[in-house]
Amino acid sequence: MENKLLELTLQRRSVRRYKNTRIDDAIIEEIMKVALTAPTSFGHKAVEFVVVRDSEVIRQVGECKSLGGSQVSGADTVVVTMVKTKDKRQSEFWIEDGAIASAYVLLAAEQYGLGACWVHIRNRTGNHKSSDEEIRKLLGVPDGYTVLNLVAIGEKAEIKAPYTEDDLDMSLVHYGSF
Repeated sequence: MENKLLELTLQRRSVRRYKNTRIDDAIIEEIMKVALTAPTSFGHKAVEFVVVRDSEVIRQVGECKSLGGSQVSGADTVVVTMVKTKDKRQSEFWIEDGAIASAYVLLAAEQYGLGACWVHIRNRTGNHKSSDEEIRKLLGVPDGYTVLNLVAIGEKAEIKAPYTEDDLDMSLVHYGSF
């Protein structure tokens, strides 16, 4: 049985080293279209993104995380995933909504043969405040939003072997009961 999504997910690995290549704007736009199709709780569409393409701003975004922010270094694009958290009704499942949208970005990048890596921001420390606060200030994000994560995207400068079906531990799947 053909399973194109499984084939894509087997290929997708976190990439942290990128070639110094500019990704076509049209490809980034297509990736973001995929992100916008991600489901959100109650259809509130509370997830929003800032797409950062300027290398100096990417460097600054990475520096907003005291540990682990260097994972964006060398990326052509960084997608900042944030969720409207001001309205309690929209924010009850903000972490889940943002995570699903970010997973869509990761898969869409792989579809175009690009490397991508999730960089966690929620509850992380910046240099002077939280990483979330520092990124929002840097990018001019208004109050009422919370940054969940970044997704660094670039042409792969490292190749990792894809997963195979042998890597799938089907004992982790339970049917009917545990």
